[in-house]
Amino acid sequence: MKYLIFLTILFNSACNQPTGTEKVLLVGFTQEKITNNLYVLKSVNYNTNTGVFIGENGLLLVDPMSGVSNHQNLLKAIQQLSEKPIKYVLNTHSHPDHSGANAFFAELGATIVSQENAQYSQAKHDLTFKDSFSLEMGNETVELLHIAAHTFDDALIYFKNSNTIFMGDTYMTNSFPHFYYGGGGKGHIEILDKALSIGDTKTTIVSAHGELISSKSDLKAYKQNSQKWIDRIAQLYETGKSPEEIANDQQIKQLSIVFNDSKNVSSESILRTINKTISADLVSNFSISENNLKQYEGFYQYENGQVDEIILEQGKLILRSEGAYIFEITPISETQFHLKGQFPNKHLTFNAAKNSFVYFNGTERLTATKK
Repeated sequence: MKYLIFLTILFNSACNQPTGTEKVLLVGFTQEKITNNLYVLKSVNYNTNTGVFIGENGLLLVDPMSGVSNHQNLLKAIQQLSEKPIKYVLNTHSHPDHSGANAFFAELGATIVSQENAQYSQAKHDLTFKDSFSLEMGNETVELLHIAAHTFDDALIYFKNSNTIFMGDTYMTNSFPHFYYGGGGKGHIEILDKALSIGDTKTTIVSAHGELISSKSDLKAYKQNSQKWIDRIAQLYETGKSPEEIANDQQIKQLSIVFNDSKNVSSESILRTINKTISADLVSNFSISENNLKQYEGFYQYENGQVDEIILEQGKLILRSEGAYIFEITPISETQFHLKGQFPNKHLTFNAAKNSFVYFNGTERLTATKK
């Protein structure tokens, strides 16, 4: 799609569009038509890809964010596709560049659908699901599938009749793979494998950022390069190489260019991404039995009144706070826990009785006591 020509036109009706996909400039937005009912929009000043589906009785949006001051312009662009009411907003995950317009569209009557872990973020949400969810739009079945990868609330969004998958930040055509806030490298590969198993060879893939649409073969190549990236960093790190030395590795440099749309990337950006990858996957884990890990579970209150919860899920400790954050915490000693994927490194240090901890959030140390 790199060589398609941008046209400046006035768009009057979706029904007048020719069959097939094309890019047009629409009220300050780039648009790509996937089917007669499914489109991808992106503001020329903002990098998030937004889905618009025209159902029998209303519209469904995917990640409708185009900049905090651009919601009205996005609405105008949507209304040039259809003036039906906006019934649903689906989020691939809760990060603000995907969910930041949720409240705006909720005020217009839309129901926000998110994976349940979105409650541990600042994103507005209405209807949540745990593992999977399905919506019927009359002329389309939309399926949402959760696997923790980029974040703890990732959702693949599959339009069955349109044979299209919206990937969110689990797939970007202009950036490194980002798997630091949720499932790490393992979750990243798992969600890519799941996407590759859905549909067929002609399935359209919509990335979060970069190209508006991609193919299954593009996604397969991205998965292969992601695996090379993960494996090469692990190989070099385990032989004692420093992050700076890893950043100067030729294979790492070549992959950096591939991930970033064939553009050269600053050494600072490469190094920062390597450090996050190490933090997500390669920090040494101190062995603590599952029974002993249970001792850390509970609600902890800070002096300012904020409450964090620590729970044990599938053998892993999770630190979470409603409306704020969710992290996996991994033991690096009997009393100290590393916040997975965080760089500069953040950690919790418990007292001997395990009824209080000090949270170093990167800038300050905050004490919380078990309630």
